[in-house]
Amino acid sequence: MKRENDHLYKSLYVIGVVLIGFMLFLATFRVVQVDAQSPGSATDTSRETTLIDTRIVSFFDTLKRGNSSSAFEEILYQSPLGSSSAGSQISELQKQVDESRKDFGDILNWEKYDTKRMGEDVVVVQYILKHDQFPVIWSFAFYRKPASASSMTMTNPNPWVLVELRFDTNIF
Repeated sequence: MKRENDHLYKSLYVIGVVLIGFMLFLATFRVVQVDAQSPGSATDTSRETTLIDTRIVSFFDTLKRGNSSSAFEEILYQSPLGSSSAGSQISELQKQVDESRKDFGDILNWEKYDTKRMGEDVVVVQYILKHDQFPVIWSFAFYRKPASASSMTMTNPNPWVLVELRFDTNIF
């Protein structure tokens, strides 16, 4: 009698294992799906920082070609730093950048050093700009106006605006 029911027990065991595996698969799939759609998720964050990095790389590329005024115009587009009230500070920074080329040599390349999110709407990105003779640390702070209450379920549609820009030759 035991031999007649062995195949039944084995079949039930296999069905149970398959059902448990399937339930685990669905639970994992649901978590991944919800996480990818939520605002502020890792996918959204990486896409946003990629847009910021693209602007910074374009800035460095234009600097490398020797056109600092175009580089600053580009990075300061829609920034309060590009306004006439901040114009003298930016002109001084541009002058320092041009002089640093004389002191440190030509720009060879750059490397992303750090990205820090400060809440949902502030990102600080640091790059190492590598000259012939010396590295220079650049810091960029971007801000975006918070999303309105009606759009809280979507990603923030407001653009990232550069609110602080500096470079430093102190490595530590």
